[in-house]
Amino acid sequence: MNTKQYNYLITIASCQGISAASEKLGISQAALSKFLAEQERILGVKLFVRYRKHMYPTPAGKLYLDAAQNILTVKNSTLQTINRLTHGISDPIRIASTPYRGAELFSRVFSRFSSLFPTVDLSLSEIYSSHQEEEIHRSHVDFAFGVNLHANYSDVCNLPVCREELVLAVPSFHPLAHLADPDQLVSIPIQAFRDTPFILPSQKNNIRIVAEKLFQSAGFAPVIAFESGNGMTVDAMIRKGAGVGFISSRYVKPTAELAYFRLDPPCFEISYLRYKRGRLLTDVERCLLGILIEERLKTPSQELIPDPEIESFLKEVHPQ
Repeated sequence: MNTKQYNYLITIASCQGISAASEKLGISQAALSKFLAEQERILGVKLFVRYRKHMYPTPAGKLYLDAAQNILTVKNSTLQTINRLTHGISDPIRIASTPYRGAELFSRVFSRFSSLFPTVDLSLSEIYSSHQEEEIHRSHVDFAFGVNLHANYSDVCNLPVCREELVLAVPSFHPLAHLADPDQLVSIPIQAFRDTPFILPSQKNNIRIVAEKLFQSAGFAPVIAFESGNGMTVDAMIRKGAGVGFISSRYVKPTAELAYFRLDPPCFEISYLRYKRGRLLTDVERCLLGILIEERLKTPSQELIPDPEIESFLKEVHPQ
């Protein structure tokens, strides 16, 4: 089955332009432009529109791209099945990620990886970050991607990949709220809120774990007005002025209800790649980890933590 045209269109959409897509596909811009024009002529509809130097799918284009992705998924799944029947069942690469956000990340990783390695199976387990290191230690999974350090297994490698800053959200009526600058985050030590009630996530939440370490290093136990395992409830309570709380910097938006502060020193939630220390990674596994890192960095406000090993994974995705 020749699915080249579907891959071309999906690449144009992901790169938002002919130039970047042609470079990624290894063909000339002229050839790719001619291909797109011919596809639109055959279909009788425009698949993309240009806006501010970028290309975006039209409504018809979105329908066509969804169908194209489904066709590629079916093709890859069929190739995997044929491979298993022909060569026997091989063990899948087992990945652990956090529920909700991690599962959404994995769906993007799977789509890219399966197009490159259609005969290699991936298996996802949704495991909270606090249990991932133990699962690696017990060899229940091959790789895990989660935030913060929770255990101390000598045979588990925790490779820091990226970080996201946590800021303090303060009700606008708080005595210190007037110090905030809506155009630029002002730094303030957490000790300044020693006597202020806090709204916190539940104990096992990753932000709560970071907050507990912050309070410990600052030398005080916070006044906890409310805590919940539901992030939306925590956010709502902060916005209603029940107390101050920590939020990811990506959610900072100007509002009359809240003032935002950068902590001094800054506070970060760090994402880690986890795998058995000393594991000899195959080229396929290194490419998989590179794709995972790239997709994670597409999340707003994620900052890459430079490391030679991280760079080597990323180069595996785009070899020179």
